[in-house]
Amino acid sequence: MNKISLLFIVLFIQFGFAQKSSYSPYSYFGVGETNFSATADNKMMGGNTAYVDSVSVNLNVPASLSKLKFVNYSVGVNLKNNRYSTQDNNAKTTTASLNYLSVSIPTKRLGFNFGLKPNTSVGYLLESVDETTDPVSTNRYNGDGGINSAFLGIGFELFKNFGLGISSSYSFGNLNHYHSKILTDVELYTRVSSESSLSGLSYNFSAVFQQKFRNNIKIYSSYVYQPESSLTSKNSQSIRTLKLDGSFGGDTENINLSLTGMDETKFTIPSFSSFGLGFGLDKKWFVGLNFKSVQGNGYRNEFMSLDNVNFNQHNIYSVGGFYLPKFDSFTNFFDRVTYRAGFKYIDGGLEVNQQDIKDFGINFGMGIPVGRLSKANLGIEFGQRGTDDFGLIKENYLNFMIGVSLNDLWFIKSMYN
Repeated sequence: MNKISLLFIVLFIQFGFAQKSSYSPYSYFGVGETNFSATADNKMMGGNTAYVDSVSVNLNVPASLSKLKFVNYSVGVNLKNNRYSTQDNNAKTTTASLNYLSVSIPTKRLGFNFGLKPNTSVGYLLESVDETTDPVSTNRYNGDGGINSAFLGIGFELFKNFGLGISSSYSFGNLNHYHSKILTDVELYTRVSSESSLSGLSYNFSAVFQQKFRNNIKIYSSYVYQPESSLTSKNSQSIRTLKLDGSFGGDTENINLSLTGMDETKFTIPSFSSFGLGFGLDKKWFVGLNFKSVQGNGYRNEFMSLDNVNFNQHNIYSVGGFYLPKFDSFTNFFDRVTYRAGFKYIDGGLEVNQQDIKDFGINFGMGIPVGRLSKANLGIEFGQRGTDDFGLIKENYLNFMIGVSLNDLWFIKSMYN
């Protein structure tokens, strides 16, 4: 086993997505802020699912494994800079997180991969001050946690140019929400803690098709379907008295949730379907679009239900592509760099105060060659989520993405040795 393999084993052992990857106030709702899951190179093209080649893997399309020719190690990190604003206030946050980690291996008849990635993240701190009370009171809402997935995928070529794939994901994580009521000049305050431990299985089915036409132009297409699934949530709730410095104040009451049937609840993860279509010239350029439809009535947290919040059917649209000047250039390094760009638009999903929380983002990036087959993918994304009207919060974000895609031959060599 070589050094690259050993490095990824160490990363898997240490990997737990324990880092805080969100400070978004919208992560307060449901199971948290949904991560736009994609490898760095796919995300730089708006999250395109149609493009597939022999040296990279699309984690959202297990059928892409049918085209893989080399062992692939992929890891990605995000650095998020967010600015939140209302009609009266604004704030800034910065977070860093590991975005995905995967190992993909081809064999003679099929390809398979396994890895870890975050699905949702929770991280927020909200305060409201009521000056009409005596003494003045402050309600503080904060939370942390998230849901992550360990996945296993398989892809194979059913016949020439047509591949199928399936992946299974085990999702797990914890969601913690806290509500504190603090009175001015009073040493003690109360905090209600609502904590959930979640787990469950989901499946993903996909297909890819490629066909060359005139002048070696190739058509790329993909289809992905994920059925509805559920997560089991084991819940607990307590009320504690604390001092202003956060230390224990002397009283704790554990609430018996079994009396109301809230000790164990279910989260419904909605089904979705995705279709990608594009065309391009091998090792030169590609342009494609993607459409994803997510069914509604999912992500509702019965344990933390709110009257002014709904989760509706919504669509995700994306367009993107790349340009590679000359992949085999020996005289100009920048001719071997892959230049990428993309755009995404999410028309809703989360509804707060009868307003759809929409999201749009623009991506730019480049794939820098590392050796003959590997790449370091660097990208930037900027966009906006939500609005500061209707008592809501507008979120402007600037994300930096770094992804490394390493290709190796050790497994293939061992099959022939």
